[in-house]
Amino acid sequence: MNDHETPTNEDIERLAGELHERVRALNHLTQGPPGLSEPTAAYTVLGNLAQTSFRLAQTAEHIDAFLTRELDAGRLGHDREDDPVPAVTAAHNALGRVTEQAADLGESFRRAASALAPIHALADSEGASRDQHVEVDRAERGDTQVSSAGEDFPSAINELLPSPGQADAVPPELRSPPQPPHPRRGR
Repeated sequence: MNDHETPTNEDIERLAGELHERVRALNHLTQGPPGLSEPTAAYTVLGNLAQTSFRLAQTAEHIDAFLTRELDAGRLGHDREDDPVPAVTAAHNALGRVTEQAADLGESFRRAASALAPIHALADSEGASRDQHVEVDRAERGDTQVSSAGEDFPSAINELLPSPGQADAVPPELRSPPQPPHPRRGR
């Protein structure tokens, strides 16, 4: 799909299917080897995960709005010829919880990133000779600059993850078999 094509349901399903593969690739990269090697990278990843969580909450809201709109217009049926209202209501309630939980997850990632904002890697010469109590006192007095995780991260998550074609770089023993996304339906 390019920018000039109208997205289809298949495009949306494919993108959702790719999302879990991208997270899987992120898990492999953060675990290593070599894995994370700089606190600034951890800060950036946490900030991007916060934004991703907030966007997942928004996706859940969009799906809920779609289902409500289709139900109100009488365009939904039930596979067993039952009334679709109870199933859509159950989905609505679950999506409401998803929205809250994704927002909470995003806030937790944001707090973790904010906590890492003043953290940096020590040069080999700085190691054990540094007086950590002085650093804590300076932080409590406000001498160090701590910025919010929501402000301009150095890298977007899609810059850190391999492109879908680079997934072949993951050794076969670490790959799960590709699975096409399937619409979820209660039967």
